[in-house]
Amino acid sequence: MALALLAVGFSVGDKIHRADLRITVLSDALARQDRLDQAQRRLRQDVGRLTRDAERGIAVRNARWEALHNRIATFKRQSSYVAQLPDRGLEPGAVPREDVQQAAAAFAEASDRLIETSRTTPSGIKAAMPRFLGALAALETSRSQARQALTSAIWTAADKNRRESFRDIISVLLGGLVIVAIICGMSIWLRRRLVSPMTIMAARLREFKVGESDGGVPGLDRADELGDLARGLYEYRNAVESRRTAERRAEFLANHDMLTGLANRLLFENRLAHELARSKRTGDVVAVFAIDLDAFKAINDRLGHAGGDRVLKRTAQLLSSCVRGDDLVARIGGDEFAVIQVARAQPAATEALISRIFKMASASSDEGVGIRMSVGVALSEPGQTGDELHELADLALYRAKADGRNTARIYNKHLKDEESQRVRLARDLESAISANELRLVFQPIADTASLRIVAYEALLRWRHSSLGDIPPDVFIPIAESSGLIDTIGSWMIDQALRAASTWDPEVSLAMNLSPIQFRSVGLVTEMWNAALRWRVAFARLELEVTESATLLAFQRDSVLATLSELRKRGAKIVLDDFGTGHSSLGNLKEFAFDKIKIDRSFVATMHSHASSSSIVKATIGLGKSLGLVIVAEGVETEEQLSVLRQWGCNQVQGFLIGTSTEHPYAAVGETVD
Repeated sequence: MALALLAVGFSVGDKIHRADLRITVLSDALARQDRLDQAQRRLRQDVGRLTRDAERGIAVRNARWEALHNRIATFKRQSSYVAQLPDRGLEPGAVPREDVQQAAAAFAEASDRLIETSRTTPSGIKAAMPRFLGALAALETSRSQARQALTSAIWTAADKNRRESFRDIISVLLGGLVIVAIICGMSIWLRRRLVSPMTIMAARLREFKVGESDGGVPGLDRADELGDLARGLYEYRNAVESRRTAERRAEFLANHDMLTGLANRLLFENRLAHELARSKRTGDVVAVFAIDLDAFKAINDRLGHAGGDRVLKRTAQLLSSCVRGDDLVARIGGDEFAVIQVARAQPAATEALISRIFKMASASSDEGVGIRMSVGVALSEPGQTGDELHELADLALYRAKADGRNTARIYNKHLKDEESQRVRLARDLESAISANELRLVFQPIADTASLRIVAYEALLRWRHSSLGDIPPDVFIPIAESSGLIDTIGSWMIDQALRAASTWDPEVSLAMNLSPIQFRSVGLVTEMWNAALRWRVAFARLELEVTESATLLAFQRDSVLATLSELRKRGAKIVLDDFGTGHSSLGNLKEFAFDKIKIDRSFVATMHSHASSSSIVKATIGLGKSLGLVIVAEGVETEEQLSVLRQWGCNQVQGFLIGTSTEHPYAAVGETVD
């Protein structure tokens, strides 16, 4: 009977081993699905970036097209392999394998067609986009079904193992009791030798049942049948622990991001739906935070994917340290994070959390790569679904990015109205040139000592047919984000050179172009041809570049190459808004500028703030030491002009010198009254 009990123990151990193997196979399949989901999200983001570049008219190298085609083909092959889910542990027909394969193939085909359309006919992107989004939605639905089937199979297998383990434990216990009954008639020696160890082993079996398996199994070193039984029970305990570990890991993988350990999209969506349903009873307000890292692509380009992963982990730790214990932090995908916060005192709780996040992010800059993020928040209202609330948070996030990034915005009805206004302006801006709504005005720049006009700066203005004058700081960002800046910039260059052709040849033309134009490889040729067409000497051009918007971007090398070529052909390069960027002196080291323009904010306050006065004076001294021409913007009073003359500023610009006009003309030697 002891041998029979030993055989049962070995059988139980083998059964547990097979059950653990089944769960392990299912867990591996779930992990492969997660990896392919990550590959799909990266591919979706790359396709999105490429199509946006194509819509904006940004030149894309053939190598980049081909690389994306190859990645789509690789994704299709991987999807075909990963879609072959394991048979072990799954009910027949539980997972629509053909649907997963067909959805992946359809998504790959839609992606190929979309990028081919972007490559050949950018205007057809909008028409091709619904098919791409439909294929993406179908693929995500099929993968979600596959993941749910795997998770269900894991739980079913685990539950079955528990029931079978209970029956096996009962069988082993009954066998032990029979042996104890037989041995009861034996001598005390047999009782001490056999009964006591068996009692301890039975206790260990009961511990296995309730999950307490810290105690050791006695008799492992015995060479008799009891030793074999002890070793069998020891193997059984190890098998049970392996099974429990596999169950815990399977549950974690199904609901968490592998890189950061945060909740994944599935857990986020389930928790959001639960909190919205609960808030109907409690009256609490659910806040959803949509969070994106700023310039994460630049971090990846500079530090590689390993460095990018380290930043993602630091971000996950930062967000987790800012929230309360009952808040949920999730990584939605890529550099996208989300937070669910439930509180009755809203928006106070939301504002407090935003403050903590940015305070911690500011402190993290001392650790090497600073963490800069844009945050959008939406607060729940009765009847809202989780998807609707998340979409509103995304809308607030887009506004935070449009407002300069590294900031937060909370969704409200005014934000929606502003977004509608922005969409209208973007649509109307397309026809602004043909409708003669755009015009140029020219602001004079004069020599400080004589007030003789030496240049005019071309400034773009838009008078909307029904809304009136639209400020440049409103419509220029819209033109940049919509891809219209190249067309408008080309029109501005042509019109400005046309006007300059009628001036005195010694009066220069200053233009402040968009950073996107400076990144264009065709800017030099375009300006050169326009100057030849209007017979304006290239040496009369002064091209202004804003340091914080251009030189510090991740495309800095291409910008500097364009500036160098323009300067080589005779144009002067002017560093605009000096002192307001992140690394003003570093920019002077990177590139040999011809002029520096002191930002108007320093000139306006140099009589009321000692620091502004010191900055203006130091900048003039710096320009003299470097042999650069210094221009002071925003000169509005005689007092400002007098001080700038004393300090040796070369040129001045502002209302005191002259207002903007559409038809400037100044002969050499003419001064402004």
